[in-house]
Amino acid sequence: MRQITALILTAVAIVGVIVIVQEFYCAAEEKVYEYSATDFIEPDERFTFCDIDDDCFKFKGSACPIDSGGVEVCVHKNYVQEYNSVIEEAAGKHWERGCPEIYMVTNRTCSCIDNVCTLV
Repeated sequence: MRQITALILTAVAIVGVIVIVQEFYCAAEEKVYEYSATDFIEPDERFTFCDIDDDCFKFKGSACPIDSGGVEVCVHKNYVQEYNSVIEEAAGKHWERGCPEIYMVTNRTCSCIDNVCTLV
């Protein structure tokens, strides 16, 4: 009788563990982003405001880098990290997304025109 009781308690414990694991297990869901990996994410005015040409920095304007199908944009050098955070929030990190192997780098440079960093 003791063996049957022990067997039943063991079975109940195993079923209980299975139920608990299933209840709390959530499969990693792929995050859905507002933009695709190559979509241009327009920088806010504060990211492009400048006084001189040296304030401006050529950077990616999408999740994918420029050498992998991304878009070029000029932003103020002091706001590159903050703008990158905006991109990652809206389109993800480039290593998490599929970026095409398309070299989009141009010889355009950044200039401060009318207090706005602009590709020329």
